Amino acid sequence: MSEPALAPITINGVTIDFDAGLPRDATGVEVPLRAQSFAVLRELARSAGRVVSKDALMVAVWQGVAVTDDSLVQCIGDIRRALHDEAQAVLRTVPRRGYRLDLPSPPAQARSWRVAIFAFPLLALAALLAVVATFAFRTPEAPVDRSPSIAVLPFDDMSAGGGYAYLGEGVAEDIIAMLARSADVRVVARYSSFVYGGTPVDIRKIGVDLGVGYVLEGSVRRDGDKLRIVAQLNDARTGEHVWAERFDEAGADPMKLMDAVSGKIIGALTGERGELRSELFRTAWARNATALDEYDYYLRGVDLMHSQFSAESNAEVARIVQEGLAAVPESALLKILLAWTHWRSAYNFWSDDPQADFAMAGGLAREVLATPDPTLRVQLTTQWLLGYVNMREGNFAQALAAARKALALAPYDPFMSAELADIVIASARNDEALEMVAKGEAGNPANADFHHILRGWIYRLQGEPERSIEEYALATWDGAWMPLQYAISLVRLDRIEDAREQVRAALAKDPDMTLTVWRDAVFYSEPSILDGEIADLAAAGLPE
Repeated sequence: MSEPALAPITINGVTIDFDAGLPRDATGVEVPLRAQSFAVLRELARSAGRVVSKDALMVAVWQGVAVTDDSLVQCIGDIRRALHDEAQAVLRTVPRRGYRLDLPSPPAQARSWRVAIFAFPLLALAALLAVVATFAFRTPEAPVDRSPSIAVLPFDDMSAGGGYAYLGEGVAEDIIAMLARSADVRVVARYSSFVYGGTPVDIRKIGVDLGVGYVLEGSVRRDGDKLRIVAQLNDARTGEHVWAERFDEAGADPMKLMDAVSGKIIGALTGERGELRSELFRTAWARNATALDEYDYYLRGVDLMHSQFSAESNAEVARIVQEGLAAVPESALLKILLAWTHWRSAYNFWSDDPQADFAMAGGLAREVLATPDPTLRVQLTTQWLLGYVNMREGNFAQALAAARKALALAPYDPFMSAELADIVIASARNDEALEMVAKGEAGNPANADFHHILRGWIYRLQGEPERSIEEYALATWDGAWMPLQYAISLVRLDRIEDAREQVRAALAKDPDMTLTVWRDAVFYSEPSILDGEIADLAAAGLPE
């Protein structure tokens, strides 16, 4: 007997027609989805609202063909991306049981217009009174620390024949030690979390017992000189899956393999672009404006700063921060973020008065540095910015010292490693800068454009303009800075007309760009480097 036909369903603006075998967006354009992923979605839709075990999905979709759990995990990820379900509100992971597809409820029937007319004035009055009470009678509260807390369980040994449990415990211990040195995470000691290893326990119970918001678990599999580690982060409040990744390494020394993978897991979880930060960003944007606290304003500003790169988005970050400072005037957290908006405005050629913005950034950073008992997050962002401020002021030894303090507070953050390479480059430490870029690339490959640009810059400073333009050709950058860097390398290869084309591209992006602007916003410990750049840009046609 054939299976009953499935009616089309619409989720987050994507309509899935099971008969046609494809999903389409609201404009009718097909949404790419692999055949196996579509088959998994079909099976979940047949049992919508109920948990479908992994085994049942494997049997239904792969029909006896031997595949690993990773194949199913990849399909689940494909489906979530196609349905814009990054928050996993529709396709849920039910720990240790399987997956559940929750279809949107049909819209509720409209109430009587008489009821609506009668209720509206009362609701409006109640809302007005609530707003008045919020702002008129609320007493100042201490800053809320919503830094994520996490427990790490020993990773399960999945190797054939066993014998590698020590690797699973070692990975977990390494991760705990690394998390303990991360500025934005509170981690439970191994003595508390390891008691839950080896036996099935509801993630939510662990969360309650240990008072944490997240639980990290995983597995290790050793096969000859190959090591595979799978890590999975779970929300301890709901028991739902947040993030998972597979890491493969090869080599003869299992301890070196373990260390390499542990570092990658930390890089993916923590730091400026880590999964835990992304969770905090989503939470902050979901909160009602009248309920925002100091940390919410900060998270909203940082998320916008990281996700968009333009003068307009930078100005919006400043607006968010100033709104927060109106509510929490003494917030060091918000002051240092405001300082960053001033720095970015001047450094990226967005400012009408770069000298004033540079001065404001430095003044705010030093004011924050004098804050009694600043949090680790405040210390990190302040030292990071002071590295740039000291660089601009010509204090390169102090700039390097500040950069290294920031790196010490975030030693496993690949994003920070690449970002702070700017200061190391300006200080004429090019080999060290290349190592920092390589570390950033290994832990954060999604930021490839930035890594290519940094390497292109370093190679040019090392006297290798040909390698420099090869790197630039691999990158995209929405601003005037990169085409001008490109132009300098082209001039040094006597490709003057190509260099002039790059200058024209830069002026199309920023008509106010001049040699004077470049001179005011680019810094080196060796003045002759800047003099050479100015001469090259003049030869390429950049106006004075």
